[in-house]
Amino acid sequence: MDASIKVIFVVGPTASGKSAWALQQAQKYNGVIVNCDSVQFYEGLKIGSAAPSDEDLKKVPHYLYSYVKAPEEMTAGNFIRDFYKLLDDKKIRGPIFVVGGTGFYIQALEKGMYDVEPIDPALRLVIENELQEKGAEALHAELIFADPASKIHVNDHFRLVRAIEILRHNGRKPSQLRAESEQLKNKNSLPFPYIKMGFMLEKEQSLGLVEKRTGWMVANGIIEETDLFLKQGFKEWAPLSSVGYREVVEYLTHNNSREWLASAINKSTMHLIKKQKTWFKRDSAILWSDHSVQSLSKLNEQLGTFLAN
Repeated sequence: MDASIKVIFVVGPTASGKSAWALQQAQKYNGVIVNCDSVQFYEGLKIGSAAPSDEDLKKVPHYLYSYVKAPEEMTAGNFIRDFYKLLDDKKIRGPIFVVGGTGFYIQALEKGMYDVEPIDPALRLVIENELQEKGAEALHAELIFADPASKIHVNDHFRLVRAIEILRHNGRKPSQLRAESEQLKNKNSLPFPYIKMGFMLEKEQSLGLVEKRTGWMVANGIIEETDLFLKQGFKEWAPLSSVGYREVVEYLTHNNSREWLASAINKSTMHLIKKQKTWFKRDSAILWSDHSVQSLSKLNEQLGTFLAN
């Protein structure tokens, strides 16, 4: 383990201001930023994913942004592989700010994860369609029937779909995989000192920021960005089912109005924020802040202490 490397996870819901704070701190401490947003990995999806601007990219080194080409799809396993390969190839030293709202990927990097053999993407698509058509309750009933010990909640759609995917692929139960994961935790966990810092806003604050960001995306090219991939035949590409892009696909397919589009993106984004809050609130190790002067001052002091020791 390289003693000069320290990792700062900067987490929180969409539109909470984590990227701006991370950029400021990375500049201050001569650090680098590594992406951990599940959509910002993809090349050509900059507007709808709120990827860093070209100006921000010049301020400090940014890695794992806009590099996965269609029709490839990112996984947590691929993210972990690319993270360690990045450290080997770039010889990075000093603070590494891992920034994003994809809690599962952050957890995978922090704690490690079990290896799962590749699964046909068509199976994932079938299950996601079932989720939309039959509802989460039907998939959850299938899961509990096969694995009564499963602790996956019916509203945790990401883990639910993944569990059904693995179950149908090779019959392995989530409770079995969880036990294996616990055994591998120490072996595969992040081998560097790290701290987790997050931003959480009140609902009213989030809504205002979301509405502003949605307006910017619609005005600056999310429709054209999405349409380009649709014309290339990538309608079923997983990133286009993410919040923002999914609504644009429906807008283009059904010829809905711009007003409908903005409203739909706002609604879906707020629902995503609610799910992200639920995920991150389970982690008692995260040091939380809003954007008040007092709260930011405390967070900055905590960061400075971590990096000094």
